[in-house]
Order: sequence, then C-alpha cells, then structure tokens
Amino acid sequence: MKNALLGLGCRDAYPRALSSFDPGNISVGCIGTHGTYQAAAAAASVNLLDRFYCTLLDAPGCMGGTLSKWIGHDRLASRRQTGIPPALTTENPWPFLRERVNHALRLSGPDGWFRACVAFDGWLARQLRSSPSRVFYGVETCSELSIAEAKRRGMRCVVECPGVQPGFMARILGQDSGQPPRAYLASPMTGRKLRTHALADVLVTQSEFQTSTYLAAGFPREKILECPTGIEPTLFHTEDRPPVGSRPGPLRALYAGRVTRMKGIPWLLSAMKACGGAVSLTVVGSVEPGARPLLARLPANVTVLPAVSKPELRRIYQQHDLLVLPSLVDSAPTVVMEAMACGLPVILTDHCGGRIPDPSWRIPIRDSAAIAERLMRYADNRILLASDSERALDFSQSLHANDFRRRLSEAFQSWCSQ
Repeated sequence: MKNALLGLGCRDAYPRALSSFDPGNISVGCIGTHGTYQAAAAAASVNLLDRFYCTLLDAPGCMGGTLSKWIGHDRLASRRQTGIPPALTTENPWPFLRERVNHALRLSGPDGWFRACVAFDGWLARQLRSSPSRVFYGVETCSELSIAEAKRRGMRCVVECPGVQPGFMARILGQDSGQPPRAYLASPMTGRKLRTHALADVLVTQSEFQTSTYLAAGFPREKILECPTGIEPTLFHTEDRPPVGSRPGPLRALYAGRVTRMKGIPWLLSAMKACGGAVSLTVVGSVEPGARPLLARLPANVTVLPAVSKPELRRIYQQHDLLVLPSLVDSAPTVVMEAMACGLPVILTDHCGGRIPDPSWRIPIRDSAAIAERLMRYADNRILLASDSERALDFSQSLHANDFRRRLSEAFQSWCSQ
C-alpha cells in the first residue's frame, strides 16, 4: 500500500486541473511547513509551479485530506493552503509519520527529527532527477541532497531559512550555557544547514533581525531575499473576544510556543514571581525534555497547557490580555502576528524578529525585571492595555500572508525570465 501511494500524491485527484496550468518552472519541497506551502501557492498563482513535494496536503483527493477526516480537520491546519493545485502535488508522509510515532513511543532519540529530514531529503533528491524545473525552493533543514541534485541539473536554488545564522545561535548558546560554539556548529543538523547555505543561490529570511545575523556572518546582501511572513485573517481575529479590560481579576498574560530555556522561560517565571497576584500567566506549548526541571516548582500564578491546534490557540488568545515572548533568539515568530490579530499587545525581546507597531514593546533578553515592569504597567493601567490592544489589532491588518506570497511570486517571475 505504501509503495502504491508514495509518489502518486494527488496527481489523479483533479485530472482536469492540469489543463489549466501551463508547464511550470519551479519545484517546491519540504518535510515541514514553514513558508513552503505559501511558496507553492505563490508559484501556482503565476502559473509557474511544476510540482509541490510535501509531507501532506489537506485537500480533497490527497492523503492529507483523507487523514484529516480521521484525525480532525483542525489537526492539519498548518498543512492546508488555498491556491496549491492538488494535481501538482506529490506527498511523502512516511518519514514524518514514522518520526512522530517513534517520538510518541519515546523510541526516536534526540536525532529522530534529523533522520526524518535526511530521509525526506533523499527521496526529494530522487524526484528531482527527472524534474524540468529551472528553480528549486527548499528549506535549510531538509534540502542538502535536493539542492545538490538541483545544482547538477542547472537549477537556481533558493533556500528558506527559518532560523538565525548558525554562528549567531552558537554565540547565544555559549553565553547562556557556556557551551563552546564549536559544539553546536559541529552538530549534524547545523552542519546540514551550513552546507545548504553554501550551496544555495538565494537565502530567504523573514525579518530584519534574522537578515542581520546573515549579513554579520559575511553573506552578501544580494544573496538574501527578505520576505516577512504574514497570517491568514480568516483564522486569527477578534470575533467572540470580550472587550479588553472588561474582565475582572488579574492581568491575563499568555506565552505560546515550545517550552525551552532558549525561549526565555526561566526569566519569564522569575518575572511572574515578582508580579504576584496582579498577573496570571498561561504557558501553552510542548515541553522539551531538558526544560521539564524549569516547571518543577511553578509560581502559583502560572498554568501550563499542552500544545494545541491553531483554531484552539485562537480561542486561547481571545481569553487573554497580552502575549509575552522573552526568547533569547526567535527569527520571525508567527505567534506575535497571531496574537496581535486577536487584539493582544505583545512583549518581546530585541532578539525576536517580526514587525510590531511600537519599538518600546521590545525588552532586552535575559531581563526578568524588564518583563515584570511591562506586565505591571498593563496590570496597573487597563486604559493603556485597551489602547495598545487597538494598536495591535490595527497594525495586524498589514501582516497578511498574501504579502509573503506576492513577494515570492515576483521573485519567481524574475528568476524564470532570466
């Protein structure tokens, strides 16, 4: 069954759809989500998509569409994207699903995701051997072999970089834990990223902060395409949200994301101790094994919830007053945009990418006093909270996912015309 499905994807789902798309020039592939689904939609919007290679696409006739009926539509929200023709999509869910099962059974080990990326990358490289594309768009974690094959075929190679430049990350890790930078740089996944960056013709970044880490490492400006990401307003909005400041009780702060030291959790919890009963905090996200000791003795005003689907996260946003993201490094966190679209002002560090309406919303990294001061400012001044809520909501209207797709579609047309 697996061999029968693998490689067929959605080719036969809508056979008539092929006639409405001219032969394209661009292949897009990734085991995860990142911006590749939007990149595929961008290529398709200008009739330049040859093939979208992914884990799953939640669309009729695709394996992702079938799976969503079994596990629930919300569970695959991040693998759903309008504008991608199912007939031009090939799915390979097996490396991803195998890793997820092994992770659930605690059999995968610390390198489980790395092995899944390598397996998907090897499969994708084999698909490209017969590709007519002139441009290949991949992601730094799962495209080393694919990029090498694409280069052999004379394609322009574009690599999306979800993370900051590895050398910058190594320095932050060294400052925080004393880990020598060379230890991080020698890890298998970091090595993949560095080799992929060297092979790529273009690196796609998503924020000014992230771009600055690559420029500081010596990458030429002309090799970098900065494409700020956006959100889908149909998914994140203020509908059903009570008026800001109308709820009695403490200020309701929210943290959403993976629970790790690098996300600034120790400093956030320290700030919550200082705030006392004036502020409550909800932490939503998966807890990394190494971070579990951080949650061993939580302050009384902190609640921890597991990771949830995007629709459920929207409901949680609407139950809170603001988002706090004290990350030591975060390239372009989508939760910032999602929260603002739901009417939440944000507190984030100057090592977080992404666009915000007011630079004063940023604080230094590793500064629990600054976190507490900002939280108490809102706790003591609900008029300011309501005003900043409106500013966040108004600003979020300019953060549409279409902007990312439009920027990429313009670049795709330029590259394919050369």
